[in-house]
Amino acid sequence: MQRRDFLMTTAAAVIAGAAGSCRLSAATAPLAAGNPLDELLRGLLREWCDRMIRLQLIDASRPESHGAIECPACGFIHGRCGDAVLPFMAMAAHSGEARYLEAALRVAAWTKNVDVADGLWTNDLDPNSWKGTTVFTAIAFAEALEWHGGLLDQATRAAWRERLQKAGEFIFRNVNVDAASQIVSFAGKPTNVNYGVSGAYALALLGHLLDDGRFRVRASELAAASLGFFTPQNHLLAGEGYPIHPRSPKGCHPVDLGYNVEESLPNLVHYALLTGDKKALDVAVASFKSHLEFMLPDGGWDNSWGTRSFKWTYWGSRTSDGCQAALIRLANRDPVFLTAALRNAEQFRACTHDGLLHGGPHYASHQVKPCVHHTFAHAKVAAAGLHHLPGLKTFPALPPLPRAIANGVKHFPEIEVSLASIGPWRATFSGYDWIYKNELFQAMGGAPGMLWHEKIGPVLCASLARYFPAEPANMQLAPDGEDFPLTVRVEHRDAGGAWFTNLHDTTAKVRHEATPEMLRFVVETRILSAAGKNPVQGPCRFEIIYTLTRGEFVISARPIDTMDAAWSLVIPVIARSDETVTRSSPTLWNINKSAGQLIVKADSDLNRISTKRDRVFNLVPGFEALPLAIASAGGKAVECTLGVA
Repeated sequence: MQRRDFLMTTAAAVIAGAAGSCRLSAATAPLAAGNPLDELLRGLLREWCDRMIRLQLIDASRPESHGAIECPACGFIHGRCGDAVLPFMAMAAHSGEARYLEAALRVAAWTKNVDVADGLWTNDLDPNSWKGTTVFTAIAFAEALEWHGGLLDQATRAAWRERLQKAGEFIFRNVNVDAASQIVSFAGKPTNVNYGVSGAYALALLGHLLDDGRFRVRASELAAASLGFFTPQNHLLAGEGYPIHPRSPKGCHPVDLGYNVEESLPNLVHYALLTGDKKALDVAVASFKSHLEFMLPDGGWDNSWGTRSFKWTYWGSRTSDGCQAALIRLANRDPVFLTAALRNAEQFRACTHDGLLHGGPHYASHQVKPCVHHTFAHAKVAAAGLHHLPGLKTFPALPPLPRAIANGVKHFPEIEVSLASIGPWRATFSGYDWIYKNELFQAMGGAPGMLWHEKIGPVLCASLARYFPAEPANMQLAPDGEDFPLTVRVEHRDAGGAWFTNLHDTTAKVRHEATPEMLRFVVETRILSAAGKNPVQGPCRFEIIYTLTRGEFVISARPIDTMDAAWSLVIPVIARSDETVTRSSPTLWNINKSAGQLIVKADSDLNRISTKRDRVFNLVPGFEALPLAIASAGGKAVECTLGVA
């Protein structure tokens, strides 16, 4: 694109109330040919920004909403939509089009609605809402000013710097990491580890931008203390749970893949590269490599087991920022990081419809409206990725992801999760027992968190045992008026409708056997209510065996204790609503997918569970499924086999 200058003709009311004209400078030069992420990120950034501009509320007579971004799904304004200032300004720089800068200035000005005393921004319009997300808004404004501040006039730059100084003072005073007790706190209250790590980058960036030595020193202190939160076995970042330091009854750490790979680890990388902290960078690289074991070959993140999987979507986590920028910056060390950045960005592309990033692969097919929070948060990583791409070498070929070439079983004892790989199959089995909040159960009870096939992708996928908005402003309401968990399970419902399932069992025992031709996971578990109560007949233990060979995946279940009541093995099979399903016999179902056919057969009647729609849908992680079940009476064992043709 040729260099073009535009003189803004409208007043630019910015966050501190300054006004003035702004000159838009030229678009950035295109990157060298051969970079596989360039076109993808540029296309996503433009598409997302264009849609957000169409959603931007413009009515100067209503300052409470003027400049904010309307959410198609939630019915309210998300307080962090001001973070869109970074992607809007990046798009202005890349395109040379004034409308993006206008949008950036409008959304920046709107943030006065979440700007309260002491230099903070609140997460929501409620002035009493969570204030810790100030670190992320500060990063967005600081990166916008650092990378694209030349688009702004002097008065605007000065106003932004003044506002960021106040934000820095707030972060300086309120974010603390106690290395000795391994407690992260915000304003004196314990919080998740992501605020300590991200606070380090925020203060380092502000210290650099504002030339404030106090911020730089405090950043190094926060980063150094945060390094004590990585597990010794596999360098997983622990600390997404309350309390952080004590272990679960099984000795597990509170780990969430989504927050780690989309927020904490990227910000640790950015901090380390900004400050030259080699120790922090080495830890970040080692940890990212371990977390990368959980990326599926198609770029989806397997967070079926994570402590905060209530915000899991197949491409990441709903309100965090994304992994691409950090992975791009690490790719010169190991090109597998670039493979991961590319594959995950391809998931962004696949889940983008009508200009917005949807919260999972099947939102559009199930006609579920997308929350705009996913888009403005992940547009930031597209902007940051494009900023860092010029420093990347061009690679003639990209190496495969670890899980694409894995074989056998890899166990992570700090979270009691195992990854299984044989032939075309990839599976995850969870004996994890960390409960983030009461009765918030992710893949537990020895459940398979994920079953993936190289030909057709996800086959089985866990959700929450019960979906409820643990963070009401950051989670959509479940559609269809029903909550149907996608996790494979054994269950019993008593005469009063009470639900007992192994998904509520945090004490399940999981062991595995492996040969070159077979992987077998044997689970001993109980069926319990969400409150941990046994059925009326007393304790009911089950043995569930999952067997993988190169040709099939077999689930068998049987009661260990005497079981007089009826029970079921429930198998919700991933099936988009436009995929044709046929029942060839009472025990056989065929699901036609674009790349192959999924065959589901049982040793007795395999029936479809009655639900409001032909497919059930779960927001975590955004899949539709065909809900199948094998009913059994008493102690009879049942078996189900899945194969792909």
